[in-house]
Amino acid sequence: MACHCHSLVRRLILTISCILYCSTSVWANGEEKLTVEITGIHNSVLKNVEVFLSINNAANEQKTSLLESFRLGEKEPKPELSERTIKRLHSAAPEEIRQAMQPFGYYDPHIDAKLENVSGTWYASYEIDSGPATELDRIEIKVNGDGANEPSVNDALVTTELITGQKLDHRKYEETKSKLSDALYNAGFIDAKFTHSEIKVYPSKHKADITLIVDSGPRFTYGTITVEQDILHPEFVEKFANIKHGDNFEANKLIDFQLALMDSNYFSEVEIMADREKAVGTEIPVIVKTEPKEPRRYTFGLGYGTDTGPRVTTGAELRRINRSGHKMRFDLRASEIEQTVSSQYQIPIKKITTDSLAFTASASSEQEGDIDTDQFKLVTSINDDWYGFRRRLYLSLERENFDIGEGTQTSNLLTPGIQLSRKYFDDPLFPRKGYSATLDIHGGLESPMTETTFLHTSLNARAVMPLSAQSRLLVRGEYGVIQSSEFDNLPPSQRFFAGGDQSVRGYGYQDLSPKNSDGDVIGGQYLAVFSIEADYLFYKNFGMAAFFDAGNASEDFMPGLKTAAGLGLRYRSPVGMIRVDLATPLESSEDSYRLHISIGADL
Repeated sequence: MACHCHSLVRRLILTISCILYCSTSVWANGEEKLTVEITGIHNSVLKNVEVFLSINNAANEQKTSLLESFRLGEKEPKPELSERTIKRLHSAAPEEIRQAMQPFGYYDPHIDAKLENVSGTWYASYEIDSGPATELDRIEIKVNGDGANEPSVNDALVTTELITGQKLDHRKYEETKSKLSDALYNAGFIDAKFTHSEIKVYPSKHKADITLIVDSGPRFTYGTITVEQDILHPEFVEKFANIKHGDNFEANKLIDFQLALMDSNYFSEVEIMADREKAVGTEIPVIVKTEPKEPRRYTFGLGYGTDTGPRVTTGAELRRINRSGHKMRFDLRASEIEQTVSSQYQIPIKKITTDSLAFTASASSEQEGDIDTDQFKLVTSINDDWYGFRRRLYLSLERENFDIGEGTQTSNLLTPGIQLSRKYFDDPLFPRKGYSATLDIHGGLESPMTETTFLHTSLNARAVMPLSAQSRLLVRGEYGVIQSSEFDNLPPSQRFFAGGDQSVRGYGYQDLSPKNSDGDVIGGQYLAVFSIEADYLFYKNFGMAAFFDAGNASEDFMPGLKTAAGLGLRYRSPVGMIRVDLATPLESSEDSYRLHISIGADL
């Protein structure tokens, strides 16, 4: 203890000594105090002047220097800001201000510059009257050559913000140049260059002329396209390409080609080279260099949720089991309420970047409400993009054994179905703006392969929108209906349940639904769930939330809704939002409140 106190006293003496030393090195060495004030201008013009004004930068550096000089261990003194230096910087200030204001169209400002010493401190003040803005008088923007007929180039010309009679703004001038250059380059006019680009300013008239003339040069096309890889059939890899020999050169298509190969999950690295210097005439050869991914990938995960309890997931993915790009994966999920093993064989078809034919087999043992069920399923599906939606057309053959209290029952179902989904977000793990929606419709006709005639429809939608820089509003809703003359013959997997982390908080997992005479939850024919939540990050990744949930599964077309409300804690983790919610039912319930823990993406 004595040793520790001695160490603290020693550090305190060192700190005080350093402060005294730094103070004297800053001020006793002849360093002059300096304060700068700029008035009369605002916003981006003021910010630009502050950046260009040397005397203002010197004053800011002096403040920073003083703060840094108090750090322990600093030995080298900062350069002095002398009276002579201050006066020199002050004399240069008016010209620097004029230079800084010119990009915004102010070429004739009036500057009232003052410098005085009051009680040992220099005060530099600059009162600026911007004067009349310089207006655009004559504008000539022209594209010579074949590029003049390109739609994207014409769009750049039409959308320019350089307009006669408006204030000269150098940023808009540079923006127009960039738009024209990009449009020509992306359309294949790689050698395009400006033969004339200038701004002529007449300060006394407060007028300016702009001339932009660009020569598009010849249009280039793709030459031979070579993909360097040996893990897949060349014919299969060619299907990823959105370009072919002889097409007009478009830089954006090369980027799309690269992304398609990366997203295919076959390659770890993709580099596309299109060298202008190697062009043969106007044909540019394209060379694609690749590095293959490991052919197998294994996954393992642990998690916990109030609905599922502890859970384990493990899987294996065979990224390419032949040179035609076929894939296969195996998955195992185990928790207190569900144990599932599944495998899927996937074949790329049609547009191979997005479309596939999949064969899936699974076996599961699960608790649906109060019903224990064993399910075996074979599914064939076609997955593709369809009018902006992700579409899944499938045919499912299921056999399900379940116990509702009257002994074990067996149900067989052959059900064709369609699933449409759409999703948009600005951030996959923590979206501030976005939505997702999934519509699933499937059913069957009574036959030796299907227990009963039915049609099962469900719609699930979610949305996220910003409330402020740190807060969001999250809304979700779900509605489902089953049309069947013999609902009792449907297995539990086809029925609706509500309650739990992702449904109506405040109630147990799948606790909301009709019950049988024994009081067991057996699932409903209709489902309605709604939730609204606001969250707020009050410190870095930590936040809190308030929510209101309503919903139920019922035998009625409009289920009598059970409601709940509560508060929660939030933590934005690298794998998604971690949620800890305390909810209380607003109707009578066995629980006065219920704790819910979940993790994952919001959409």
